[in-house]
Amino acid sequence: MTTAIVRATLDDAPARIAEALALVNYRPRKEAIFIKPNVPDYGPPQQGLYTDPRVVEGLLQAFAGRPIVIGEGGIVGCDTMAAFQRTGYTELARRYGAELVDLNKVERMEVAWEFGTLRLPTLLRTHEYINVAKMKTHVQTGVTLGLKNQKGLLLPGDKRSFHRRNLNACIRALGQVARPALTVIDGIIALEGNGPWRYGTPKPMSLLVVGTDLIEVDNVCLRIMGFPPAHAPHIPPRSTVEVVGLPIEEVARPFAFDYQGFFRYKNVYEHITDSCSGCNWTLYHTVKLIKASRWRRLKFAYRGIWRRLDIVMGHAAELEGLPPGHGKVVCVGDCAREYAARYGLPLARGCPPQAEDVVKLL
Repeated sequence: MTTAIVRATLDDAPARIAEALALVNYRPRKEAIFIKPNVPDYGPPQQGLYTDPRVVEGLLQAFAGRPIVIGEGGIVGCDTMAAFQRTGYTELARRYGAELVDLNKVERMEVAWEFGTLRLPTLLRTHEYINVAKMKTHVQTGVTLGLKNQKGLLLPGDKRSFHRRNLNACIRALGQVARPALTVIDGIIALEGNGPWRYGTPKPMSLLVVGTDLIEVDNVCLRIMGFPPAHAPHIPPRSTVEVVGLPIEEVARPFAFDYQGFFRYKNVYEHITDSCSGCNWTLYHTVKLIKASRWRRLKFAYRGIWRRLDIVMGHAAELEGLPPGHGKVVCVGDCAREYAARYGLPLARGCPPQAEDVVKLL
């Protein structure tokens, strides 16, 4: 297999996509195309949060005249179509006549996989599947690239089950049954540090990485980011990779990875354990609500700085130092309900819960 690395900017991304496709000699075998970008969030294009629509535009130009579907499943509890609208995908699809779909609402087929059966979009069977991911760090899987991006193919219930089993093992197994014909990694403006959300730091890399072997592409990106294989256990390691275009050594720049929790206050601890992106997204909005009110900021400072506040998510077992006897403990999300019941702790119910309900408990 061969992976191409090319320089690119947001302005010339479509032309650079064409260059990369030529380097790997890629031509679709099916008439219809299904493109799966990474659009879990929205924000300014310079933040490196999602696959920039100008990267997908390069594919729309390259495959002009074919029926094309752009689909995403989004974060559990969030509105996928709203994310498309705010990130520019709605306008992009309109200009090129592509169909935009919420993968939570498409027809599905049952597929046998390592853990039984999995419900995947029938688009994987009827269309040529192109996986267009973002180059980012991830607080639970080390990085999010092509393999991790495929989690957006799943229904919300199946996404949650990945966290309840073993997230890394499930992502690897998903890669055995969902095999893109082409993988594109948008590394034009990547994300380092506390990714994959807004707590990460934008990292301009000016790169596109393109290939027909999903696992090779992820291994190439892992080396570009300066991480050893152990940093991302969901990516099967490859001892050798074949690269055309720019060499890895020329473009590699170490990514920071210094996750210390979403809350930046002294003596405030948050345990993500096996929590999913839905509850983490709720915490992000919880912080926004706190910061928007002077009274809430003062109250949270009292609980979090002068005393101690722990926030527990996921299927917590026995967390060292919790509880009793050090301050307040709040549980967030249905996965933590057994832990909350065991110790009589306040719980914000929901899968995921509302940020307003979390704020009331703090």
